[in-house]
Amino acid sequence: MPELVLSNVDILKGLRVVICEDEAVTQMQMRRALTRAGMNVVASAFDGNQAIEAVLRERPDVVLMDIRMPKRTGLEAAREILAVAPVCVVILTAFSDTEIRAQAEQLGTSGYIVKPITHDLLLPCIAKAYARWLERSGSAER
Repeated sequence: MPELVLSNVDILKGLRVVICEDEAVTQMQMRRALTRAGMNVVASAFDGNQAIEAVLRERPDVVLMDIRMPKRTGLEAAREILAVAPVCVVILTAFSDTEIRAQAEQLGTSGYIVKPITHDLLLPCIAKAYARWLERSGSAER
């Protein structure tokens, strides 16, 4: 199996992504950064229920999931999604709580980004999470 370069954001080009974030400005900034990096934002969600619906409908390569959202938390949504769909889930949160991080890991998420999210932080973290997901899932096709 070829070795994946974790810091290389080229791995992201062409990937389909769903943004699950209840703050419109943050969602817009992420959409812009992801699009500029060559990713395809196929859907967005403002609450946990929308997140589940969008991910199961679109079957993206990557899901960016905020933890604190209306209706269902990001962890609840991620648990339901990962039970039925193999996907790279990257948790977004304003809290660096080790307990929440451990819960996210136990669910099978692939990455964890603490807000505020900057362009310089976002893309390398997603690339690292996606490479990790590929390695864990045994599908290093990219």
